[in-house]
Amino acid sequence: MPKHSSGLVSEYYAFNSQYLRGAATIEPRWKRCVSAVDNQLGEASGKLFVDKYFGAAGRENVRRIVQNVLSELEEGIRTADWMSPETKQKALVKLKKIDASKLGFPDKYRDYSSIVITRDDFIANYTHASQFESRRQKAKIGKSLDRSEWEMTPPTVNAYYEPAFNEIVLPAGILQPPMFDKDSDEAYSYGAIGRVIGHELTHGFDDEGRKFDGDGNLTDWWTEADAKSFDERASCVAKQYSGYSPVDDGNGKPLYLNGRLTLGENVADNGGLRFAYSAYLKSQQGKESKVVDGFTPEQRVFLGYAISRCENVAQETSRLLIVTDPHSPAKFRLIGPIVNMPEFQSAFACKAGQPMVSANRCRVW
Repeated sequence: MPKHSSGLVSEYYAFNSQYLRGAATIEPRWKRCVSAVDNQLGEASGKLFVDKYFGAAGRENVRRIVQNVLSELEEGIRTADWMSPETKQKALVKLKKIDASKLGFPDKYRDYSSIVITRDDFIANYTHASQFESRRQKAKIGKSLDRSEWEMTPPTVNAYYEPAFNEIVLPAGILQPPMFDKDSDEAYSYGAIGRVIGHELTHGFDDEGRKFDGDGNLTDWWTEADAKSFDERASCVAKQYSGYSPVDDGNGKPLYLNGRLTLGENVADNGGLRFAYSAYLKSQQGKESKVVDGFTPEQRVFLGYAISRCENVAQETSRLLIVTDPHSPAKFRLIGPIVNMPEFQSAFACKAGQPMVSANRCRVW
């Protein structure tokens, strides 16, 4: 790297990665290059990733799980004892309009053929790609909205629910181990990727998503009594997570999560795991129950969830995320939902008074 740019890279790393997030070393150059290509030419490099690691068969396997989890969300709405028939009907209308077709990769990839790319000029390549994107965005002015467009590239290890489109999107990047393994048992798959699917679907009915109707319009379609019931149940979740402290402030004083900041994600985690669990049980009706590595299928669902929640985070990063991130740390995204599920207590024969058995379970969905 030229001397005139290495100093900028070092300073950026020292503040944004080392100081704010506690990183021990800068990422290898190849990883930074891969990120740059993904940012600038994501659907081109993404196609190579999809063809090698995912493909059409993987999409169909995930689609089946999506449909099963959707069915359980529908059942959850129909049987919610705190929701009036009027609001239930509107919720079901919204549910039927959810677009869950964006799985793995786009049906039509973006055409980057007009961009000039060379092997020996990074700055020029970056500039050409940025100019292409600028022209692409300007060309949208005055035209109808393209609902087929993705907000994430295919290799992205993430997923999202877009309330304005009423859609969930699962890129191929998250449809890999440990989230999804085509060679693993179905119990594991439902606990890992099934809960991701359930999480994103539940976002349509969390503290933010419930404010949008099935067409993506910002509107209040809840009765006053139902909105109050929702808020009461959501407050239980907010209080629960506000009692969790993942790290101290650096001086020995515990830092607690902001249960209101993380409320939407926590509600979605709880509902998502519950719908994934019940979807798995429904999918296995009439099938022989098999023990894997000494664990029952019911236990494997929760193990899949636990394994997919593993992470390694520096204390500096944890302190930063507590005040900026609407997601709870992985440890509490794991603990929070399962202490609220009697199904976990039953699966592992936990007794009252033990750490993973809550005397005050919270439930919205």
